[in-house]
Amino acid sequence: METGWVVALIIAGILLVIAASKSVTGPVRWIGFGIMQLVIGAILLFFANLVGELASFHIPINPVTALLAGFLRLPGLAALVVIKLWVM
Repeated sequence: METGWVVALIIAGILLVIAASKSVTGPVRWIGFGIMQLVIGAILLFFANLVGELASFHIPINPVTALLAGFLRLPGLAALVVIKLWVM
């Protein structure tokens, strides 16, 4: 699927959620909270990869891993490290 279609579907979904709710502030607040957690998770993963560079250890930074690390913070980051070591 092309990137343009994915972006269009995401925007349409967000607009549908906003239209279905009784107020605009609720969904926008949740979307903002999710984006904030995504950024926090990406920053945590960046610093984990910076430290892991000493041992040739790398966790990819993508939306799924960033959201997991962002919502769960250090336990989520530890879970990602354990999963990466277990799979390797």
